[in-house]
Amino acid sequence: MSIFDTIIKIIKFTRLCSSISYNIIKYKLHFITFNDAVITTCNSLMHKNYMFTKVIQWGMQDVHDEYNIKDNRELQDYFKNFSSKVPYTSHDVEYSATHLKHAVSLAMNNNDELIIENDHVPMNSGTVALVFKARLNNIPVVIKILRKNIKNCIKEDIYDLLHFFGNFFIRKIINCYIKIDFKNFLINNCDILLKQCDFNNEVANALIFSNNLKNKKNIVIPRVYKHFTEALSEIIVMDYLEGQIAKNVPVEEFKNHSITLQTFFFESLFMYNVLHGDFHLGNIIIMNDYTVGIIDFGIVYIITDKISNDLFNIMFLAIVDNKKMKINLILKLIIKMICTNKSEHESVLKTLKKDKRVVEMVCIDFSTNAIITVINKIMSLKNMEVNTDSCNLFLSTMSGLNTIEYVNDKHNLEQLLKSYMNRSIKLD
Repeated sequence: MSIFDTIIKIIKFTRLCSSISYNIIKYKLHFITFNDAVITTCNSLMHKNYMFTKVIQWGMQDVHDEYNIKDNRELQDYFKNFSSKVPYTSHDVEYSATHLKHAVSLAMNNNDELIIENDHVPMNSGTVALVFKARLNNIPVVIKILRKNIKNCIKEDIYDLLHFFGNFFIRKIINCYIKIDFKNFLINNCDILLKQCDFNNEVANALIFSNNLKNKKNIVIPRVYKHFTEALSEIIVMDYLEGQIAKNVPVEEFKNHSITLQTFFFESLFMYNVLHGDFHLGNIIIMNDYTVGIIDFGIVYIITDKISNDLFNIMFLAIVDNKKMKINLILKLIIKMICTNKSEHESVLKTLKKDKRVVEMVCIDFSTNAIITVINKIMSLKNMEVNTDSCNLFLSTMSGLNTIEYVNDKHNLEQLLKSYMNRSIKLD
């Protein structure tokens, strides 16, 4: 690395550190509230580092219930919209405009008419793409366009954040409020973040779900016009789903769709061995005709029968009444799935069973948060060899189930599974 590059890295790190330090000092001196400190810091860092958005978005999903964010309405509302308002510049819009012109030309060559709406202003801005509304042959569609050079930007941002979260001072500050190792979190999710830039992969994933659910009347997967992505790999054109994002729908209304969402999640996982890896309120559309739309297939896991069975067994154990049997079997299954060194399994089990909080969560309030806590506990053990892919799959499954718990009056996994196992759900 040249001296110039080193200086740039130092400047970036200093800017990241100064943002969080400045707001913490103001909070400690009682100049601003805790909420103001969090929101101001996140807004500031989001402008300096795109990936900070994803880290916070995913990280908050893992610690949402455990660290009382659930009781803080202001932060709840802020994080609900956090990842759909990632800053963009006029250069980003100009870059997107070029791709929109190519898309319009491609449509004309196919004797189609593609009209871009809203004066080419994005309707949404995510971490990796800007989203525009348009009409294709008078059918409402959305067009996702990758940000310029986004893969390299992600790699650079991850490098900067690894140093940021690896700093002793920053680590100590974060640990006062959020007990999550963001550095390892980044390392474990780097490949997933980059995979979201592969639009051909996202189109293929959407078609898998569309095919699996083609006979379901209450679930809608947007039609994807794959010939656009095949010709222009940086764009996706798909049908626009008329309705509201679930996070903006009143809970009482959202609960009317609980069976539909349960069926989508459980059937996908256990019947088709496929998992929507980013299944949260921002990717669920409550449509105007009262059907449910599912969007954003950038992160999808195709899982083996063995893993599917292991996940089912862990969840099925939620309804076991024998507490001693439940804690032993659940912890053993989780350890088996994510710990690569078999010789360590027994010692890990003993360590977990010594943790009163872990035992209480698994035995008394067996929720998705209990399993997330167990996984994070295992990953925090020194020199522990874990299967990163299994951890990511596990956490994505629990994050999805957390959404299912939310739509079911926040019933925990035990109550949810008992309800699900006691009835046969048919959507047709």
